[in-house]
Amino acid sequence: MSAAAAEQGLWLRFLTHYRKLDIAHDLAEDIGTPRWWRGMGVLATGIACALSFWPGHAGLEAAMATHMDAASADEWRSQTLRPLALGAEMGQRMAPTRAVTPIAAVPERPSISLVATLAQGDSLGRMLERAGVGAADGARALSLIASTMPTGDIQPGTRFDITLGKAESAGQPRPLDKLDFRARMDLDLAVSRGAAGLTLGSHAIAVDTTPLRIRGKVGPSLYHAARAAGAPMKAIEQYLHAIDAHFSLDEVAPGDTFDMIVAYKRSARGETEVGDLLYAGIEHDGKPRTQLLRWSGPHDSGDAQFFDAQSMTEQRTSNALIMPVAGARITSSFGMRYHPILGFSRMHSGTDLAVAWGSPIYAVADALVTYAGWRGGYGNYVKLEHGGALATGYGHMSRFVVSPGMRVQAGQVIGYVGSTGMSTGAHLHYEVFRDGASVDPMSMHFTVRAGVDKTEMDAFKAKLARVLTVKAGAALQRFSGG
Repeated sequence: MSAAAAEQGLWLRFLTHYRKLDIAHDLAEDIGTPRWWRGMGVLATGIACALSFWPGHAGLEAAMATHMDAASADEWRSQTLRPLALGAEMGQRMAPTRAVTPIAAVPERPSISLVATLAQGDSLGRMLERAGVGAADGARALSLIASTMPTGDIQPGTRFDITLGKAESAGQPRPLDKLDFRARMDLDLAVSRGAAGLTLGSHAIAVDTTPLRIRGKVGPSLYHAARAAGAPMKAIEQYLHAIDAHFSLDEVAPGDTFDMIVAYKRSARGETEVGDLLYAGIEHDGKPRTQLLRWSGPHDSGDAQFFDAQSMTEQRTSNALIMPVAGARITSSFGMRYHPILGFSRMHSGTDLAVAWGSPIYAVADALVTYAGWRGGYGNYVKLEHGGALATGYGHMSRFVVSPGMRVQAGQVIGYVGSTGMSTGAHLHYEVFRDGASVDPMSMHFTVRAGVDKTEMDAFKAKLARVLTVKAGAALQRFSGG
């Protein structure tokens, strides 16, 4: 037998014998037995050994290896980190020699170039003043810019490249030689000094306004499918609200196709600007289930709303019951009921519509907002006057987005569902008044709008057809070589 084999055999016998010793016993088993106490003794011995090697806490003195004179100590100190703690630089500076000649004054730089950014809440005039532009040049620059566009339209975050010339005399501000900035996505402006003084130059930038169309298959979640397709958050929010107001989101199934078209601008220099949603659609098996177009016709005022061809015809020409929230269920009807908080029966002057917290609340018809605020047990409350002695009220809102005196259109969002006031859960308290008296909301029908004429209907259909000609991704191709 070789020496290596013999050594390996001895090692295996040692391990076998060591396992039989059972030194490290599991203290969670056989508690109180001699085997358990032997394991406890091993643990205590190990702890005692560890504590015996615990380091002490005696201080250690650090002393310099050699004694130095004052000059050497100062030089040594300058090479350490200690000067940083005192706000100084490291290293040692050269002392001036006879070759250094003092000067009476430092020469002035012939020009200074700097970049300034317009901050939120700041004004262009104050920004130029802080950059060192004199009052006369600043006023002249503001006047030139205002002749092309309102200075208040310049967006916060706009960068200005400023060049200041040499001052005529000591103590005088430097003259403004040049001021360059991007006024809008489609316009560069430059104020420059010439023989005639400060003048304004402009340079137009090509901007493509082709809308951005985004299509994709719906998966387990319509929201996540739209996000995965690269749709902007603002467009997704508007899309879901538009679809939910006309077509229940619960009916959108995996495999359906979502289709959205968004106002979009892209400049030749690469800047992009995403606008509002223009079109929202759902397709099933290649056929459209709903096609909604943002529309503001000649009979409308305020923000545009989403309509399809059917809603343009039916909702605008006939009496129709418009629900103030989408996908709600009635939890308490109009009439006498046992109040769940007060504990006794009393008249319930409206209808309670249960729906998720934060769901949008829509005006049921064109109206004037006469009240928007807190109203006792109704919490956040909005009241609309529709004319013809008809009015509607909306209670328990989480928040409202209208104010008294404001005119709203049928289908316009006036607030969001909540549980404010005397409420046991998220719902909308919806009530209707006729000649000041409460009536059953479910028995009422409203004339939503004046009849739409053929000319407006033709214009609506023509715009819808024109929007649908936009190809998916076409907005990204003009300035990308595609």
